[in-house]
Amino acid sequence: MRRGRLLQWIREAITSDEKRREVLFLILNIALALTSLIMSVVNVFTREYILLTATLSFGVACLLNLLILRFVRRRLTGVYIVFGAEVTAILLFFFITGIPNGFSALWICLIPNFALLVLGFRYGSALSLLAFTGMAFLFWSPAGRALLQYPYTEEFMLRFPLLYLSIYFISFLIETVRAETQKQLEEAKRRYRHLYRHDALTGLYNRYGLYESLEKIPDRERDLPLAVTMFDIDHFKSINDRYGHEFGDRVLVTVSDTIRREVGDGGICCRWGGEEFLVISLRAEDAEETANRICERIAARTIPCDGGTLTVTVSAGVSIAPRMRDAGIHDMIDRADKALYRSKRGGENRVTVAPPPVSTDAGEAEPECVLPPTDSHTAEE
Repeated sequence: MRRGRLLQWIREAITSDEKRREVLFLILNIALALTSLIMSVVNVFTREYILLTATLSFGVACLLNLLILRFVRRRLTGVYIVFGAEVTAILLFFFITGIPNGFSALWICLIPNFALLVLGFRYGSALSLLAFTGMAFLFWSPAGRALLQYPYTEEFMLRFPLLYLSIYFISFLIETVRAETQKQLEEAKRRYRHLYRHDALTGLYNRYGLYESLEKIPDRERDLPLAVTMFDIDHFKSINDRYGHEFGDRVLVTVSDTIRREVGDGGICCRWGGEEFLVISLRAEDAEETANRICERIAARTIPCDGGTLTVTVSAGVSIAPRMRDAGIHDMIDRADKALYRSKRGGENRVTVAPPPVSTDAGEAEPECVLPPTDSHTAEE
């Protein structure tokens, strides 16, 4: 179990931009906290108590940042910016007070790299350039040099800011490539999520997308009546055999577009499989009327074919439940499917409304009502 969580954490750190920033922030805080505490111990032995106060305070601030990262999971950009300001301030303090040792030189050189990696373009660039401006002021202006208590050489004063600026541009190029790669990855993930939930040809939901959409229906709407309508294109196999699969795809797109347009926001449209389409609606009172209207619209459309045109028809079956909360969706789909085939046997281009399910408290169910797109007929028993 722990191994699975660790692998999930590593996977998120690689693929998630925000998680990656959290991990880098965590590593950077730990490194700086250890560095500060080591320098604090050194300052105790050298009796440099002003520097001891600065390094110890900085180490404590890094540990507090770790606690903040542990308990705060939203809007971490502000935490990153505060931390970046702390790093910049303490390292400039080190240089002003005269500690050109390996620790401070290393960290101040790595500021632009860490800033861009953790904060990204907008804030990382601003922080890095702000730190560079402070360094340029210290090293290249008379007022700045007057603040320095350590006798830095001219060579060091010229070389170190240029090295910093070089690292900034290298980091900027790396972040540019990384950000573009991340953007492409997010776009690929978005397309994958779309294809995972939608039919590639028609753009309607597939079965997974349908069930996922049903789970997202608010609880307050689950007391409303639910209607399931199954559509099937009449003689679709013959159309495919005679005109080819490319034309068959055109028929599927035409039918799906008509269903989507007529249902609108009143239901969930799904390509159930092959030439079958499913519509689930919480407007059960309009389900029969909508199904008839869809049959009419499809029969009235002409599809260009081999220099001429062709019309197709669909048959439909409808099942209705008084409350979605009490409805078994698989049972309703099965009832709608049986009603659909009653339409097929009754002459096609029809809508069949399935009877309510047989209850032990109720008598016999009412016979099914088979309806054509325009007129009402009674289904044959």
